[in-house]
Amino acid sequence: MFVADKNFPWSSKYNPESDKPFIMSRSKIDLYLKCKRCAYLDMRLGIKGPKPFPYNLNSRIDYLLKVEHDIAREKKEKTKYLEECNIDAIPYSHPELDVWREPFKAARYHHKDTNIVVAGSVDDLWEDNESKKIHIVDYKSTHTENFQRLKNFDAPYLIGYKRQAEIYAWILSKLGLDIHQTSYFLYVNATLEQETFNNKLDFEYALIPYEMRDFNWVEDTIIEIKNFLETNKIPAATNDCELCKYMHKFFEFIKKKN
Repeated sequence: MFVADKNFPWSSKYNPESDKPFIMSRSKIDLYLKCKRCAYLDMRLGIKGPKPFPYNLNSRIDYLLKVEHDIAREKKEKTKYLEECNIDAIPYSHPELDVWREPFKAARYHHKDTNIVVAGSVDDLWEDNESKKIHIVDYKSTHTENFQRLKNFDAPYLIGYKRQAEIYAWILSKLGLDIHQTSYFLYVNATLEQETFNNKLDFEYALIPYEMRDFNWVEDTIIEIKNFLETNKIPAATNDCELCKYMHKFFEFIKKKN
């Protein structure tokens, strides 16, 4: 297990000449799978895309869900979500869980063959009462008129969430946990029925299971990314990448001004 210290910052450029481990977050793997050009600019050249807008309300909901599950964790009992959805599991206790949840600490595994440390901060873990295997759990909060489709978990953009669960499963399996093939997304949605604010938001929730495929694809991808970052050639832009389109328009504008 890799332990972070001041010599290994969370965010860094990949240097082919360095013998220090390169720390690669779950989101960087997802970026590579979406657009190799953006991934190369980010991880090799240190040219980052725009930072996402801070979702402070979502973060607050995540925090409260963690508190709710921590209370049940201490009592070794189900939360109302597990009870109402008839899931035979309880919140899992582990001495490293608080570290694994921290965004800039996270669960980390040092893949020695590539000298890459893969990191991801999990929201929660549940222990199956029968098999004692561990479910990966991620909290999501949103407001959508089509919550039913979301509960079906079939929208194209959800592929990133599915990969997220599989990457967490791979990391934690490498750290010694026996991972259950079923992961869960605890989705809360601000309801449409509420007509006035009145100092509160009303939510409905859905506990969405996701049967993970063989998450060993993560290791193959890490090796692929390592070889990719060793090259000295910036890949071509990806046709369906919004950031690539933006950068193309931006540089066209700069050329015209000059």
